[in-house]
Amino acid sequence: MYLFPFCPNPTCQWHKKAPDYAWLRPKGFYRTKAFGKIQRYQCKRCTMTFSRQTFSLAYYVKRPIVLSDVVGRLVSGESLRAISRNLGVSLRLISNRLDRLGRQALGLHSHALACRRGFDDICIDGFVSFDESQYFPSEIPIAITAHSQFVLDFSHATRKRSGTMTAHQKQRASVLYRQCTLERGALSRSFYETVAYALELQPPTLVHPFVLITDEKPAYQQVLRQLSAFRLQTETHRCVHWRIWSKLPRTVNNPLFSSNYIDRQIRKDLAAHHRESMCFNRNVAAGMLRLSIYLAYHNYRKAFRIRCQKRGGEPRTHAEAAGIPGELAARIGRALTEGRRIFMSHCTLSRMMRRTWEKTWKTPGKVSVEYIPDFAGA
Repeated sequence: MYLFPFCPNPTCQWHKKAPDYAWLRPKGFYRTKAFGKIQRYQCKRCTMTFSRQTFSLAYYVKRPIVLSDVVGRLVSGESLRAISRNLGVSLRLISNRLDRLGRQALGLHSHALACRRGFDDICIDGFVSFDESQYFPSEIPIAITAHSQFVLDFSHATRKRSGTMTAHQKQRASVLYRQCTLERGALSRSFYETVAYALELQPPTLVHPFVLITDEKPAYQQVLRQLSAFRLQTETHRCVHWRIWSKLPRTVNNPLFSSNYIDRQIRKDLAAHHRESMCFNRNVAAGMLRLSIYLAYHNYRKAFRIRCQKRGGEPRTHAEAAGIPGELAARIGRALTEGRRIFMSHCTLSRMMRRTWEKTWKTPGKVSVEYIPDFAGA
């Protein structure tokens, strides 16, 4: 009999962990065109029925495709339409699979963070792109470790367009900004919650103070004054804010190298963030899920220091360099596209991760609520 770790019913007593004895019984079969004959089971506690597909990434899927191929194409710079065209499937199908993979990436990343053993300086910088149109630039502050280039978390903020505009552009901008309401203080909010979560993951100790590396943007200092960890310091509780001139050469000797590095990688590898491209995020929530996939790929699949490997160095991922056991990092890398589906109720998500999982990021000008299937909230 197929073994399951828990009951998939969120209200069941055995949802967190199933007992050691036989807690389910066979409950007939059902047939699907995609997977053939599937055995159904029933929980003895809540009497809910389910099958092995309930725990699969292909749950409720009518047309299975190779998910590793989708991830490989996404992180190689292919647009969504190019992926759908090359795989011979619809754009809606690709969007659906990327949503599933994004939630899988967030769940796996939350499990890995709980097992991380290590201490490193934290770099935070805002990655600038745009959503919907260039009149709505977006800033995505990314918290990344300074020496291992391991991404901890990221947020999102939409702001108004800045810089020089023609008279026609100013008129167009005024019309668009009257039609939608942008969040006030979004940049400060996104930076605040990113720093707060980094402090939660890596609180300062007597031996290791919390070192935050940013550029010289004045708004960063204003936000840090609101955090009690920076405002109220003792001899055993030290937080350091290291400000770097943004015009320094972006080499490995720059203290902000990790932020510059991940910005370059995202700009190069994700089609939605290419410079001067027709590919851009039409939907903020979907774009954040796709970014989650890329950052999980970066953390758990991409090699750390590729040139060192070519010279015979020890092959490691960024997760291993950050203090996550190698076996766990490899298992998470495989589970991104294979294995059991991650349930939200079994994850410890940050505020930003939960917002991405539930697709509550707002797209400028869009009024309707984003669709999320019922099983995604279990």
